[in-house]
Amino acid sequence: MAKYFPILVNIKDKKCVIVGGGSVGERKIKTLLKYGAKITLISPETTDKIKELINRGKINYINREYKKGDLEDAFLVVAATSSSKINRQIARDAYYLVNIVEKGDFQENMNNISYTVPAIYEMDDLTIAISTDFPALSKLLKDEIAQNYGKEFAKYLKYLKKIRREIKQKIADNKRRQKIFRKIASKKIVSILRQKGFEEAKREIEKIINET
Repeated sequence: MAKYFPILVNIKDKKCVIVGGGSVGERKIKTLLKYGAKITLISPETTDKIKELINRGKINYINREYKKGDLEDAFLVVAATSSSKINRQIARDAYYLVNIVEKGDFQENMNNISYTVPAIYEMDDLTIAISTDFPALSKLLKDEIAQNYGKEFAKYLKYLKKIRREIKQKIADNKRRQKIFRKIASKKIVSILRQKGFEEAKREIEKIINET
């Protein structure tokens, strides 16, 4: 089986084509909209929730079966029909980023796709993607990660983002900046964060900046 290269891709305002308007297609639409994709759905039927999105102008809808040429200029493609034959045709027609999400033989699908969607945990500025050959295990790992990187960690990341800008503006010495960055993003700070919370970690970061 192919070994997939993990990568985060910007799909904002990119044309993403989803073929299949069932529950799986609905789930993929919601996920891609979250990341700012311009979605075109091709399907003779849709779920009620997809109809709502169409009526609100959230996605472009082509009310028919898939045909060759539908993937022109598509940045990303999702084959979500219930037909293995159609999904494989979509995979052959797609120029590059194509994913098959039908139920069925996992290994067969893997041979026809060029990307997979991992289990994703997000908390504000934190995004962690988990991929295994067994989706249920990926979800388990995601749930465990969520327990360790919750709201306090999200506050810490947001603060780091803010303080990093300030340090770059106020401290001209690059070596000193890098030394501070290493200290405020260290195991020590994360340990304080987990044991005593964000406010205590913030005080330690301010101390490091003043003393370094």
